[in-house]
Amino acid sequence: MVLNMIRILLLFTLFILPANAEEILSLSLEEAKIIALENNRDIKIQKENIEFSEGDVTKEKGAFDPFFTLTSTYSDIQSPTISTFVESGEVTQKDFTIENSISGKLSTGTFYDLYNLSLTRSETNSPIESLSPSLSSSLSFSIGQELLKNFGTEVNETPLFIAEKNVDISVKQLELTISDVLFNLESDYWVLVASIQNLELEKKALELAKDLEERNTIEVEVGTLPPVAVTQAKSEVALRSVNLINAENLLERSEDQLKNALVLPYHIDILPTEAPQTLSDMQFNETQVLETAFQNRIEIKEAQDEIEKGRALTKFYSNQKLPRLSLEALLQFQGLGGDENPDRQSFGGDPEPIPGRFDGQSQSFKTLLEGDFPGWSVVGVFSYPIFNRTAKGEYVKANADLNRRIINYQKVKEQIELEIRDALREVRNSQKKIEAAKTAVELAQQVVINDEERLRVGIATTREVLESQRDLIDAQTTEIEAVTEYNISLARLQKTQGTLLIDNNIHIEDKDLKYGIISSQ
Repeated sequence: MVLNMIRILLLFTLFILPANAEEILSLSLEEAKIIALENNRDIKIQKENIEFSEGDVTKEKGAFDPFFTLTSTYSDIQSPTISTFVESGEVTQKDFTIENSISGKLSTGTFYDLYNLSLTRSETNSPIESLSPSLSSSLSFSIGQELLKNFGTEVNETPLFIAEKNVDISVKQLELTISDVLFNLESDYWVLVASIQNLELEKKALELAKDLEERNTIEVEVGTLPPVAVTQAKSEVALRSVNLINAENLLERSEDQLKNALVLPYHIDILPTEAPQTLSDMQFNETQVLETAFQNRIEIKEAQDEIEKGRALTKFYSNQKLPRLSLEALLQFQGLGGDENPDRQSFGGDPEPIPGRFDGQSQSFKTLLEGDFPGWSVVGVFSYPIFNRTAKGEYVKANADLNRRIINYQKVKEQIELEIRDALREVRNSQKKIEAAKTAVELAQQVVINDEERLRVGIATTREVLESQRDLIDAQTTEIEAVTEYNISLARLQKTQGTLLIDNNIHIEDKDLKYGIISSQ
């Protein structure tokens, strides 16, 4: 429901409002996350990467697709001859051949011709040929098996296994991208909140300086303060005006950064509706946090997938070092039929009549289908490259690559442990900073009150009041920064634990869809 409302709002702001219109978009952190998941370019790119990887899976499955082949050949050949039967000294042979077959291989290492059908129609003026035109036919079936190299499903499905693992890695990369987007978005959100608070603080500081200038002007006019008091107050007004300009610039830059993350038009003004979290009672056990990270961090799962790919490739190239040994069996049937050759001759009398089983081109199909002329053969093949250096080199490379992946897995775990320690340190330090900043603000407020009272009774100078106000502003700025750092450090701890998606109820469903489904509940 919330997602649909956000979409409607986006359509309104993006397509209905003119580009130069100023529109305020009130935005909670949750709504900002939903917009980012819908609009972020990096997420869209990573979705396409999943689609790309799934295309590789389909391609590798195609290695076991049967091949349908249809070929046709026509030839017209005149051959010279010195046969006494051919007075012209030339024999003409015209052939038209059609071949059709379905062949392929299985992941077990089996290769086959489901059938191979060949039909050839021939015409000739050779007097020694009894049939012209004639039709010869052949139908064969064969099956073979690799017995050493390329034997078994594990070896032959290695490219498919690698492609499927790449899909899994692409999905994990999408999860990692979403995690990065969420963390960066939350950081930008709290920085914008802090920029707004800092701007309000600088406005208040400028008002205080102007108020002091007005009071000092009156005091100088009545003679209770020297003229330098007005000069000091005006100088402070100018200084705080500069600080206000800097704060406005920082706010605009922070807002543009968030708009860029959300892919929103720059003419829309964003108004955050959530306040940052102050100190909480949350306690973190480093051992438990580290265990959670090892269970959930996407980088660890990705490194494990890489190791599985490396092991599969090592087994594959180990098999490729073997010689090729295959056995193939073939069963074949042939047929023949045609019309009597008008140019045929025979020795010692009239030619014998054409046997009935061959008389007529249709007899070619009949003798073929009835299996009158069967034949079979068995073929064994053994081949092995001398030295076999290519296969050996590939195996050495695959084994080294596997070891490299295992080392990288350990490196990833060590890096995660370091990130966890840094994240916990940031959370604890930011907690201490907030406590110290609150104390500093309270003390600075008391000093300002005391100095203003002392100025009123004439025992303090304008410079002392301005310095105490400046110290209060600095303390309040430090408190804003500490609270912002605390909230960002909590988000970073979630990211380093690998729980950002879980904590935000974001999941990826049905990776076989074109883009996958990303939802927030």
